[in-house]
Amino acid sequence: MTKHVSDMKILTAITLLSLATALTACIHESSYSSEIKNELKILDGIVDDNSRYKEAKRQKISDMLASLRHDDSDLHRYEIYDDIYREYYQYNLDSAMAYAKKKLVIAGKTDSYRVKTDAVLDLAERYVLSGMYAETLQIIDTLDTAHMDSTLLVKYFHVGQSLYEDLSSTSDDPDLKVKYWGIKNRYRAQRLEYLGKDDIARLFVRSEIARESGTGENMLPELLAQIYSSGTDNHSKAMLCYIVAHIYKAIGDRDNEILYYILSARNDLTAPVNDYMSLHELAAILYTDGQIERAYRYISRSVHDAMVAQSRLNITSINNILPIISDSYDTLMQKKHRQLIYLLLGTSVLAVLLILTASASIKARNRAFIAEKKTREKNELLKEANENLQKYISMLQEANQIKESYLSRYMDMCVEYIEGLERYRSQLRQTAKSGGFEKIMENLRSGDYIKKELQEFYSQFDSTFLTLFPDFVPQFNKLLKPECRLEDRSSEKILSTELRIMALIRLGVRDPAKISQFLRRSISTVYNYKVKMRNAAISDRDDLEKQIMNIGRLSGLTTK
Repeated sequence: MTKHVSDMKILTAITLLSLATALTACIHESSYSSEIKNELKILDGIVDDNSRYKEAKRQKISDMLASLRHDDSDLHRYEIYDDIYREYYQYNLDSAMAYAKKKLVIAGKTDSYRVKTDAVLDLAERYVLSGMYAETLQIIDTLDTAHMDSTLLVKYFHVGQSLYEDLSSTSDDPDLKVKYWGIKNRYRAQRLEYLGKDDIARLFVRSEIARESGTGENMLPELLAQIYSSGTDNHSKAMLCYIVAHIYKAIGDRDNEILYYILSARNDLTAPVNDYMSLHELAAILYTDGQIERAYRYISRSVHDAMVAQSRLNITSINNILPIISDSYDTLMQKKHRQLIYLLLGTSVLAVLLILTASASIKARNRAFIAEKKTREKNELLKEANENLQKYISMLQEANQIKESYLSRYMDMCVEYIEGLERYRSQLRQTAKSGGFEKIMENLRSGDYIKKELQEFYSQFDSTFLTLFPDFVPQFNKLLKPECRLEDRSSEKILSTELRIMALIRLGVRDPAKISQFLRRSISTVYNYKVKMRNAAISDRDDLEKQIMNIGRLSGLTTK
């Protein structure tokens, strides 16, 4: 009878613990429709692993470059560069600008006014995205529209529309905002006049005008038909879905607003492009709905892609909501940490109850030799369980320490970056007053500002990492042959490029592509450094990264 009652107590405790765990998992269940939930799951998979789409993009560009021949005519080479430029458009601003300049060089060798103008307008488009408004204005003012055909005129008016839209959105003067917005509208109207009836851009412009005038709902049938047309490519679908989401937002249809933001983000990421708005705007909506973890993943992906694309306006827009979502995510992680502690305590209580039940059963049966064996087995299980608990707690402590340190440092850098931009803008304003346009051009051509920002960024990374792992360099050197060991400048909070690569590996970043983006080095350079360090290892070269992951581990923590 006593045994039966004890068993019932254990069963009750296990049941209550299971219910508590299930309730905790259901706290964040959303009230979204099944369609939205399914689409979010698909988007989650694309956000977490978009490498295959980007690899296909890189392969396509590589194939284009491989098609170039030394004996190609200038016009043929120009067409290939134009195709590559379009692939980099909204994918990587620096690369797009590089090929726009290559086109301009080739165009200068020809006698074609159309080719020269097309190259200049492509460069102007990139200038707008880079915030080089003075250079764009100079291009617009020097071009003669009288000699342009309809295709060039459409591109010309699009550049003007984009320029004055950016000027309006970034101006601090209300009067200038209104003035620039009016000029933007005039360029847009002229662009619409020359767009062909079957050109999908015409639908974009008409929808934009209708949305601004409050009649966007009237465009929904035409927009939805185009979205679900088999002839519409992914990038165009992304833009159309984004427009539709904004229309549904204006009329208060929240479910369809969320659904079409999701579809827009899916098509942006599978196109793929890196300069987009849909994913981080969706993250803001999910954040307000309590989907903090998902919102954090989405905003983190948006930050990564915006940095790759070098999209200045996107980075600024994301920075407005990133600190809010990051703070909420940090609070959520702390809450989950407390829940984990409670679950661990519950497990410990269950283990104690199990031992007590075993002891009572042993005394009741009066089998000393069986009791000793069972007690020893259960003590071993309890010891193993406690050791595992200590490992998990240690891993959680280390992960939280790294996350909190780098999240805090990242938020500080975001604030410093914005303040730096403000100081740089003030400096340009003063330069404009004192030195004029030529002095501004001299400052803009200089790479000192970017170089200084990169030096500061790497200095901050080195300092944060060495604060977390002060003995990293000497411990790493112990893994290398004496003649191959690296200079230790830990006391100065400085890491060499090789040590930065090893530091990123210690933090869990092993993808050479991600390391190359972070350090602004080529993938081959990163690969060569890793091979060099493996060859210098004392033990098995294939175990070096595993050994690096063990440097600085808390007591009892091992890498599997």
